[in-house]
Amino acid sequence: MRKFFGVGAMAVVMSVASYGQNVSTNGGSIQGTITDPSGAAVPGAEVKVFGTDTGFSRTLKTDGAGYYSIGPLTPGAYKVTVSSAGFQSLAVTTVIRVGTTTPGTFKLSLGQSSETVEVNAGSIQVNADQPGVSDVLTSQQIESLPINGRNFLDVAQIEPGVILQAGGSFDPTKAGYSALSVGGVSGRTTRILLDGQDITDETVGTTIFNVSQGAIGEFQLNRSTQDVSGDVTSTGQVLVTTKTGTNGFHGELFYNFQDSRALFATEFGSQPPFQRNQFGGSLGGPIIKDKLFFFGNLERIKQDAAQPAGVSSTFSQYVGLNVPSPYRETYSTVRLDYNGPKGGHYFVRANYNVNAVAGNFGEQFETYANRDNTPGIAGGVDYQFGRFTHSFRGSFEKFHNLISDTSSTAAVNLLPGIAYQNVVGTSPLLSTGPNVDAPQGTFQSDKQARYDGSWTKGTHTIRYGYSINYILGGGFANFFGLGPRLRTNSATLLANCGNVAGAAACPGDPLNGYHTSSLIIGNGLGYFTENPGFGANFGGVHDWREGAYVADSWKATPNLTVSAGVRWSVDTDRANQDLPGLPCSALDATQYNTSVGNVADNPCAGAAATTSLLGLYGSQFAGQVHQPYGNFAPQLGLAYALPDHVTVLRAGIGIFFEGDVFNNTTNARGALLKAGPFFAEAANGNVCGPGQFTNPDGSITNSATVGGQTMTIAQACAAPVKQAAPFILALSQGYQTASAKNPVSPNTSFIGETLNATGVYGAPYRTPYSEQWNFGLQRELFKGAVLSVDYVHNSTLKVAQEQDVNHVGAARYLNTTAATNAIAATLAPNAAAKYAGYPTCPQGSSAASINCAIANGATIDTFAQHGLDSGQAYLGGASAANNGDSIANGAAFPGANAKLGSGAFLLPVGRSGYDALQVVFREQKSHPVRGIERSNVQISYNLSRVVSSSFGGSDQFFSNSSWDNDNPNAYIGRAGLDRKHQVSFGGSFLVKHGPEVGVIGHFYSALPTSLTLDNTASSVGNIFQSDLTGDGTTGDLAPGTLPGDYMHRVKPGQLGAYINNFNQVYAGQLTPAGKALVAAGIFNSNQLTALNGVIQSLPTLPQAVAPANPMFRQVDVTFSYPIRIGRYVHTLGDSVLLEPKIAFYNVGNFSNYGNDGGNPNVAPFGGDLGTPGVGSVNGPNDFYSVDSQRVTRQSGTYDQGAPRTTEFQLRLSF
Repeated sequence: MRKFFGVGAMAVVMSVASYGQNVSTNGGSIQGTITDPSGAAVPGAEVKVFGTDTGFSRTLKTDGAGYYSIGPLTPGAYKVTVSSAGFQSLAVTTVIRVGTTTPGTFKLSLGQSSETVEVNAGSIQVNADQPGVSDVLTSQQIESLPINGRNFLDVAQIEPGVILQAGGSFDPTKAGYSALSVGGVSGRTTRILLDGQDITDETVGTTIFNVSQGAIGEFQLNRSTQDVSGDVTSTGQVLVTTKTGTNGFHGELFYNFQDSRALFATEFGSQPPFQRNQFGGSLGGPIIKDKLFFFGNLERIKQDAAQPAGVSSTFSQYVGLNVPSPYRETYSTVRLDYNGPKGGHYFVRANYNVNAVAGNFGEQFETYANRDNTPGIAGGVDYQFGRFTHSFRGSFEKFHNLISDTSSTAAVNLLPGIAYQNVVGTSPLLSTGPNVDAPQGTFQSDKQARYDGSWTKGTHTIRYGYSINYILGGGFANFFGLGPRLRTNSATLLANCGNVAGAAACPGDPLNGYHTSSLIIGNGLGYFTENPGFGANFGGVHDWREGAYVADSWKATPNLTVSAGVRWSVDTDRANQDLPGLPCSALDATQYNTSVGNVADNPCAGAAATTSLLGLYGSQFAGQVHQPYGNFAPQLGLAYALPDHVTVLRAGIGIFFEGDVFNNTTNARGALLKAGPFFAEAANGNVCGPGQFTNPDGSITNSATVGGQTMTIAQACAAPVKQAAPFILALSQGYQTASAKNPVSPNTSFIGETLNATGVYGAPYRTPYSEQWNFGLQRELFKGAVLSVDYVHNSTLKVAQEQDVNHVGAARYLNTTAATNAIAATLAPNAAAKYAGYPTCPQGSSAASINCAIANGATIDTFAQHGLDSGQAYLGGASAANNGDSIANGAAFPGANAKLGSGAFLLPVGRSGYDALQVVFREQKSHPVRGIERSNVQISYNLSRVVSSSFGGSDQFFSNSSWDNDNPNAYIGRAGLDRKHQVSFGGSFLVKHGPEVGVIGHFYSALPTSLTLDNTASSVGNIFQSDLTGDGTTGDLAPGTLPGDYMHRVKPGQLGAYINNFNQVYAGQLTPAGKALVAAGIFNSNQLTALNGVIQSLPTLPQAVAPANPMFRQVDVTFSYPIRIGRYVHTLGDSVLLEPKIAFYNVGNFSNYGNDGGNPNVAPFGGDLGTPGVGSVNGPNDFYSVDSQRVTRQSGTYDQGAPRTTEFQLRLSF
């Protein structure tokens, strides 16, 4: 598209000041100044860097200032030799870490160059050259940490500000994967690079494939002000290197075994069956000594398990049932390294990952099977000519995913062909039937190439680079394709079981005890774009990602490094910029035909055919979505080593741009496409709201006939679920049949039909970016021990967030004609719709009519179902004409422009903030104390605050809505992953003549909860009960609170008093929508009170203290006893070790709690104050109710916070 723009951009940035050191995503480096005993520079000194394991070497002479810089270098052990006439030679043993500049400033002693002084720099040193905040975990640490399942991302969990997440909580395709939340932001967008190449999943986030722990050489996590050569991310970046072969053969074989019958703790008093067999090995060594090396790794997981379904005690007959979740995974990695001529290093790596897992996405018996196949290949070359270094990388990865439904074999399948859920809020108390995410297929490929170079001039190291990725996505997702989703809740509990007169309520009977609260019907089609991709005619997306940077590290003095720089980046078409603007001529001529009398409802009436359709929402939305090509990100930093050279002060500031996952792209695209086999929902969502839907052929469906009996949608939604089920199935089958007749028929979600812009990117799109800065210090407390203290700040701006610019439902836009017509329609019988009405009452909209309806049992819901409501609830966010109505017979609160539907565009109005004090102590030492042979320890503490303006909180980069459409930043509060205090530690120590002990531990403070006024009891009428601000959004924040206030400004012991005060001050009062009706003389306050069209009282606490979101606690421990086989078989030598080990995960069996299917990173207690059941902050606080929220094992190997498990391990290494 504009692929060559990057070349021009690079030429521009080459002329400005730049930031960095001679280090990149491809490896590490060493740099410094050589001085004499007086501190004067030693020019012309020869510096030789020699890889002690591989024989690789580079030689360079210092410049006139005594300065040198060598890199990139493959991480590992090196010896640096410095020699100059008149000085003793110096040989320093040191290590090179990934993404890190190793200090290389040395002082020579006078003497003969034939004399050599040997120095060991140590494995842990202060970083005197880089201003950013990062840590490197070495292979020794990785191998000694007790990591359940050996997932490569899990090694970062001991870093400050890091929370480990289950990938399955992002998307069904990520079952069996992990993700890293850094700085309180979802791990969806954490950038992950392997050997310098991006392996991030561009469709839903986290990694595109898993890598065996045994294949990892080093692991670096950048937490703030990452290096300018890094890739696109505004949060955290992970740099991982694979192991390489050396001049000696090395490898391992291992077998790990877990079984629930062997020292597992129980779950809810029972022991779900579980067994894992994990085995594999690796081998590396020379093919040609000092020249050509190989490394290979192969690992397999065979896991059979069942998880507690977690059914509510309301349905006691299903309590105690388990959901099978088998899991299989095979990792494989092979790598070749070659030390070529002229100091060049070449490598190639291939990998193949197969992941197969069963899951339910937190929806109990709605099970599915997921399989991923991911091959990949990468290669590169690094070499140095004099003062210039050059590094090239190239790679190709492909991801192929398939999801299929398996609910037919589930223990419970109440309504075959219907996904049934009984919910509180959005959390399922009972879920059965076909999984709504199946069938599904997701494909992705990424072709990458990058160049990184450097030039050393004087005390300046100038770095520059350019990268390009061609990323393709594709696939289909036939949501609700195997059956509609029918939901019930406590508000739809029938007074008479099965509607049998005189029968009592039966809340434990899911089929006869409830009627439907919401019904979603899919069209049976599953593509999201009109473009071809991966062999299909539809479903493809693409992106050209480019980046360029230039960087300068100026060694102003031997102790001071000043850095400055800029990076340019672009992602094309992530916000559907390839689509042209829509003109008025795209408007459906049938629905908005001025010749048949509804000219008043045509928003384009009188306008030219070329007039922008989206421009009707405002001139700023006309035209194509803006494609940002000018994303320049400057950075500045410094690092100053105090004269003692054991203390370093560092500070950095910079701008970092974010990416956008393909799911956002495709979710926002369908409404802009006129025709095609695209996924759509009948009535754009809940068909119980409007009571009808439009078929692809333009016909209207408002009823279904089964066996000669007809039932309207309104009747089906009001009937017991068992009675309504055949008709609901018929509605779904009819809609899917009509859609299948012509798969390229008109798209019923097309904005030219619905005039509903919900979720569409607005034209004034901007790339989200963060402003980061940090300052702090590092100090070497003693040899082998370093303490780091940093203050980190991250402000993220221009986040895409939904804001309804048409303000549908806002109280100030009352249409009095529509309101009075809605009242009249409520009173009038409608034989065609089988609606009885109130025939004995005066017809019309008079006070007498309303009073009579009230006397006969009418509620605000009754009137709302006939149009006395928001256009969002009554019309599904679409225009009145799209629902077959005129504006006069549409919603009473249609928005600023009644001819249009919702204008909830994705706009760059969201923001978030992260502030943290991060403290890390690292120690790696032999004989640290008496009786300990060696130790390797890291302890971190994080004191932080995470705030966000989006309704979705911490998952802010996944199309979230606003709390208030009038002011999207009015409510900025704590995000969902905010944990004020985090203590993490990990490491190992070898007891003399005893075992080696490994440990990982976490203690986190409680997650926050947002207190809201519940709007799930009914799908209609909520603007009169829970829209306190009058902006049209319902389920508002409880007055006086901000997002995430529970557990912070509102404590569990204060919630009862808050509710009592709310009931005295707010309950029974009119919302702005109610006041608008009264001001217009349509209702009086007494009538609205009688109808329950007022703010509702909140249920009081059933006890004095509300349930508290608890802290998170977990300690994992391993005990091993290395046995040197050479002591018994002398021909093997001392390098062969047999290591039996036992691991206890959550050794203390700490109880942890979470929601969303047991996820420990979702607060266990919901804040919907109108729903006081189990799992609500104003629900019961007894042991059973709280224990029902206890965390259980998640998909794959993820079991953070779950009850104790035990693993038996055996490892042979050499």
